[in-house]
Amino acid sequence: MNALLPSNMEDKEQQAESDRGNRAGVVAVMAIVLVVLTVIVILMVQQAPMVGSRGPAVPGGPSQMPPAAVIVASVQAENTQKKAIVTGSLRASSKMAVAAQEAGAVVKMLIDEGDEIQPGATLAILDARRIKAQLDEANARLTVASNLLEQRQAEHVRAEVDLRMKVGLTASKAVSQSDLLDAKKNLKVAALQVKSAADGISEAQSRVELLDVQLSDLTVKAPMPGVVVSRNVEPGEWVAAGSSVATIVTMDPMEAWLRVPARHLDTAGKELEGFKVRQSATGQTFTPAKVILVPEVNDRSQLFTLVATVPNPDRKLSPGESVTGIVPIGKPAEHLRVPLNAVVYSAHGTVIYVVQKPLIDDALPTARPVSARIAFARNGSAFIVADNAGFSADDRVVVEGNQRLLPGQSLMIKTSDHQGGLPAP
Repeated sequence: MNALLPSNMEDKEQQAESDRGNRAGVVAVMAIVLVVLTVIVILMVQQAPMVGSRGPAVPGGPSQMPPAAVIVASVQAENTQKKAIVTGSLRASSKMAVAAQEAGAVVKMLIDEGDEIQPGATLAILDARRIKAQLDEANARLTVASNLLEQRQAEHVRAEVDLRMKVGLTASKAVSQSDLLDAKKNLKVAALQVKSAADGISEAQSRVELLDVQLSDLTVKAPMPGVVVSRNVEPGEWVAAGSSVATIVTMDPMEAWLRVPARHLDTAGKELEGFKVRQSATGQTFTPAKVILVPEVNDRSQLFTLVATVPNPDRKLSPGESVTGIVPIGKPAEHLRVPLNAVVYSAHGTVIYVVQKPLIDDALPTARPVSARIAFARNGSAFIVADNAGFSADDRVVVEGNQRLLPGQSLMIKTSDHQGGLPAP
């Protein structure tokens, strides 16, 4: 028993020394792991973006970030103005329902729809038999009145001779005073009868002239050039005075009646340059020769009317067609034109990234943000007033890849058809 005690004590001491060795190894391994983790954390902290008052930034500046692959476009200078796109329709500059001036039965219609006519062309002929009969009667009465005037003139001459003769016989008392007074009376009556007969001739002549006009009016003629769009009566029909026989419209020029929002009342239509009228059916555009503003705003639609007179010598436009008006607003001014894709909208405002040329050779260009105030947009382009724009027509702007750009970040410029080219200076 006593011999076994020393042996057990030695075993226990060896076991304790083994446990202490294992614990030391574990501690050493944990220390090594802790050192490695500390180094990794330090490296991550050094490489992490630092947050400033204006957002994330990179130690050493954006130029230390990898270059951003972008597509750019050139800035173009253009002397232009805002244009409103409005709708409207075409109307004939003149439209007339030609009316019969006298009542009568239609004998003949000489026109059809679509006929192009000139002033004085005969449209319709009405029955003239009654007017002709009345005209013959009036001519006969004029003849009677002329004969009566000659008779009264002869009687007047006889009365003058009779009076002179009796005045000569008065001294010898061969004629009484009563006969002399009768002779004077007869001369005066004869003069009045001459005047009455002359008035009768005037009346008969006026009657003949009136019937001549009525006879002429039975032939309905076109008062202006144009195209017949409606034939309103047919042969055999009775038309009253003032009834429409045919409708004529003029084809050259045409009028485009455009409806424009009231907010443009003070600035629209004052410049003919750039004013266009586009035919909706064909897309063809026309330049008006004159524009008239009707200063009355509809109380419901809040639209007013612009009337653009468009030459139409080739008859390409017709009344009733739908048209679109391209209306200049204000006066032309110098603007910078960029693609709409170049405009970046954010919580901080509207920004355009301009390509900044490098200061040293072999360096990459960088992105320079410019706060932009868009004057207007048209046809996929944004227009900025050239004065104090922050860039010029010689610059280029980023149109793709600009959503995540940082100010001063280097740019790897690509073209739209070749995505992997060398960076452009």
